Amino acid sequence: MTGEVEERIHKALKSHSLERIDNGYRLVHPSGAGISTLRMLPATEVRDGPQVVAIAEVVAEYQAAGLPSFHPAGAQRLNAMAVYGAYDMRNGQLRQTAQFSLYAKESAAHLATQTILDTFAGQLPIGRSVALAAVSAAALERQRAHHAMPRDWKMPLKADDLRNAAAALQARGLAAANNDSAVWAELALSGDCPSRAIDPKAETALLQVKAGMLHPIAGAGYLASISLPFAQAPSDPAELCRRLNALELEHVDFVPRLGAWGLHGPDDLPGYNCFIPCAEPYGGMHMAMMWWCVRRAAWVRDRLWVAERGIVLD
Repeated sequence: MTGEVEERIHKALKSHSLERIDNGYRLVHPSGAGISTLRMLPATEVRDGPQVVAIAEVVAEYQAAGLPSFHPAGAQRLNAMAVYGAYDMRNGQLRQTAQFSLYAKESAAHLATQTILDTFAGQLPIGRSVALAAVSAAALERQRAHHAMPRDWKMPLKADDLRNAAAALQARGLAAANNDSAVWAELALSGDCPSRAIDPKAETALLQVKAGMLHPIAGAGYLASISLPFAQAPSDPAELCRRLNALELEHVDFVPRLGAWGLHGPDDLPGYNCFIPCAEPYGGMHMAMMWWCVRRAAWVRDRLWVAERGIVLD
């Protein structure tokens, strides 16, 4: 079965000089930067509910020439700034992978199509610049100037949009609030307390979406994040992030895998970020990204979180 999003993608790409491969397209970037692939992976899982007909997978394979060398923890630190998917190392090669589940009856076909096309076009160029920027502040400035992405919005998101988002989250039983540029909520991972504002020891995930946020390389856009209540740092936080990103890619029916679990802050604590470049507000994007965070945090709660221990992987 071919869904509407697949048809739109094929129509958009048919006039471009891309190599056709099984279930998709391949682009060898000039100057040996790397290889980008876009594949529509058939979904074979049979289940009730909305039918996933395919998974759009976008992969960037970075050539080592000109890039710094990254050890496992370094790759996961890159994931704190990842755009269009999660970095990982495979056989010593830096890669980046994004996935998007496609449904037979897609409720937002235009948004899904545009997001996948933007990912295919921007993943490797921006991803390589993020990797190059890790060398020094001067390198970051060079990469920022190279892309020259819009750095602010001429018209900010309407305050009512963020207030309405907080109200919608509250109506679903979540502790939520907003200010002029962000909406945030908490989802209990264990126990009954809905907020750390009530009990500082409550095990809740903090979910945030910031509108008009500035990325170091990719300009202005939307930033969604998930912070987890680790009582103490995991013994191997880099491996934990790698496993979380890999586990997400095993799902057929899941929220978009456009962000990454990565190492954040001076303590290298695992957390989730998803940045989507956007030159101006896009109707409903802040709420879509927040619901993605809610579902992702619920997945952590239901499958991986153990009270007073944190994430436990078999």
